[in-house]
Amino acid sequence: MRRSLSVRTVGLPLTLTTVLLAGCGASEDEQRQEAFCEEVPTLLEDITAELQTATGDPTQAPGLLDDAVSRLEAVEPPSEVADEWQALVDAWAGMRDLVSEADLTDPSANTDLAADAQQLQGDLVSTGEAVDEYGQNNC
Repeated sequence: MRRSLSVRTVGLPLTLTTVLLAGCGASEDEQRQEAFCEEVPTLLEDITAELQTATGDPTQAPGLLDDAVSRLEAVEPPSEVADEWQALVDAWAGMRDLVSEADLTDPSANTDLAADAQQLQGDLVSTGEAVDEYGQNNC
């Protein structure tokens, strides 16, 4: 059974140290694909679970998002999905940056950030779907 690579929880951003497997005659990109397919689903699940803890204490969100983005940036995706992966990382980084601007103690003070948050949620969904499609077709 295949595991999905998608980001199921929108608005919650995502350190994977890619372990390139010592394959017999496998190209670097094949090794990256194998590591990507094996490690990224767990990475995304872990990040999502960690970020869900911030719903009880939103002040944790900036640190969790910063950690998630660092972990996502450490992924070395196969060349076939590198652009989509970078777009996903960029969307998570955008969410991290937006949350760092927010007043997490007073949600009503953040109305000026709503449009940006909505745009980033859309970006997270579309980039997550693109990475998930790659995973479903190649993993």
